[in-house]
Amino acid sequence: MLSCGKSKIQEGELTYGIEYPNSGVSGFMLAMLPDEMSLIFKGTKMMTTIKKGKMFTTQIITDESDKSIEMRLILGKEKLIYTILTPEDIKKLQASQPVYKIQLTQKEDSLKGLWAKSYSVECESDAIENGDAWFTEDLAPTDAYWFTSYASIKGVPLAYDVERYDVFMRIEISAFKQREILEKEFERDPRLTLVRFDEYEAEAQALFDLLMK
Repeated sequence: MLSCGKSKIQEGELTYGIEYPNSGVSGFMLAMLPDEMSLIFKGTKMMTTIKKGKMFTTQIITDESDKSIEMRLILGKEKLIYTILTPEDIKKLQASQPVYKIQLTQKEDSLKGLWAKSYSVECESDAIENGDAWFTEDLAPTDAYWFTSYASIKGVPLAYDVERYDVFMRIEISAFKQREILEKEFERDPRLTLVRFDEYEAEAQALFDLLMK
């Protein structure tokens, strides 16, 4: 846990557990859904990965310093695509996400060795009750989620809700490791084909529609 005045951690890896409250999915179908997410960062550059064995992998590579976003989807051997978002695409992405009313609470705690603040989250257009979001400012990214509904919160999320592709996920940190992150860890698989953002979104939506049936 960092104390006041200490420099921020410049690189490392966070592992999260994923749950699907209010999904109505159970048994075999629930077992098909990913239950873990990883996030690596080096300075302001981050890569978030969600995968389910060899079935599929999704990655989001972002850099708050230049407001860049790249998304990747690998679906077995059938679909290998990526997209690099334009400023207009980023506006579409932001507009597609729920609008939250976020307020800092008085709660603070250490989560897996990282000091975090708690924020209450409400969404007037959503019948689902959101859990508190916990963010840490111990790490190098200061506006890690600048492209999401949590853009107003400084730091990196450790516990929060995600509502994308008609799926509601609760994501909470399970481990943090401060380690060297190599540039090659961000490299794109050369087999991936470049597509438009709208096409990528359609493919990702189709994947999650299939998983949530």
